[in-house]
Amino acid sequence: MTLDRLTAEIAALRPLEIYGRVASVQGMLVEVAGPVQEMSVGARLSVSGFGGAKVAIEVIGFRDGKALCLPFSSMEGVRLGAKAVISASSGAVRPSEGWLGRVVNAFGEPLDGKGPLPAGSREMPLRASPPLAAERARVGEPIDLGVRVLNTFATCCRGQRMGIFAGSGVGKSVLLSMLARYTACDVSVIGLVGERGREVQEFIEDDLGEEGLARSVVVVATSDETALMRRQAAYMTLTIAEHFRDEGQDVLCLMDSVTRFAMAQREIGLSAGEPPTSKGYTPTVFAELPRLLERAGPGPVGGGTITGLFTVLVDGDNHNEPVADAVRSAAATRRSTS
Repeated sequence: MTLDRLTAEIAALRPLEIYGRVASVQGMLVEVAGPVQEMSVGARLSVSGFGGAKVAIEVIGFRDGKALCLPFSSMEGVRLGAKAVISASSGAVRPSEGWLGRVVNAFGEPLDGKGPLPAGSREMPLRASPPLAAERARVGEPIDLGVRVLNTFATCCRGQRMGIFAGSGVGKSVLLSMLARYTACDVSVIGLVGERGREVQEFIEDDLGEEGLARSVVVVATSDETALMRRQAAYMTLTIAEHFRDEGQDVLCLMDSVTRFAMAQREIGLSAGEPPTSKGYTPTVFAELPRLLERAGPGPVGGGTITGLFTVLVDGDNHNEPVADAVRSAAATRRSTS
């Protein structure tokens, strides 16, 4: 397995260094001129910043023969004409069983100070397509969520997707921690997308606890991070869940919250010049939401499952606002059982 992994890494190496130059910086939008035919939407570039530090950026579109990019971190120190080297065609990660009990960022890098993460033998793309509809198994038997009121009034089945819709400050995160600790599943993958920085440790130590963390992987992108990091944290959450599903395990995927993923995608779309539509959300928001949420659910027949529970921050308690309406229609399914 190690030889296969090394072979794949060697095959991914670029024989030549291909780069462009920073042509302009407008807010967080970076325009790169050069061999744009070698770039693609989703490609990663590395730009030299202050003191030689490298700033990772991603191509989000093209305009007037230049690549439009957004950064994963601060653009401080990036200057006009800086070298922008193509580092990867798209994002990928190698999860493994050794990730259980760990806290990672949107790049799959450790945040808990427990040392490096062991790499798995299989590379998983961050923006994978959901399983083909004709090949997916049906939703399975009811799953014990460990919360009696949900088991009674909102019965959930293995491989089902459900939304938790509520305004701010009513206890969505506390409910997620209860589900992570007590749901009858093999693995929990928890994505904290756009969470307040001070609440991350509180969630991990007080709400989740050692028992819940031991069988979980927590992906964190706080509210002060860039839109690309917040969006990628959602992709990373589903990618890790897919890894364990492909291993034949029953996975509980929790995400808090889908609304902040939509807000991040809105920022990215507006920077690329997309027209704002309902409440300023761009068309790609409503294209990306089902693509993200459809990745949860049953896997192929005979394989594992991903039971997805996603929180939706309802703006002003309006359950018909655009994101809540899109999530409810695209992925937040319910199934009644006798």
